Amino acid sequence: MKTKRSIRVAVAGVLAFAGLMTTGVGTSNAATLQTEGTYPSRAACYAAGPGVKATTAGNWNSFWCVPDRVAAGSWRLVLTN
Repeated sequence: MKTKRSIRVAVAGVLAFAGLMTTGVGTSNAATLQTEGTYPSRAACYAAGPGVKATTAGNWNSFWCVPDRVAAGSWRLVLTN
């Protein structure tokens, strides 16, 4: 009985790992470009978003703001297509 449970746990772990790996592949192929500046607030980031010009070629038609991991309290603008 204990062996069957161990096998089930191992199979569940393998399936969970495989699911996470395929999710990572999908997001790693997403075409995004993070711009160079930081913004002091989320509101400032969203206000600047429509006027930001990409420095790389592409059809960048959408943006979102994410917390800056380096500068606490700051926001970074990310462009996507």
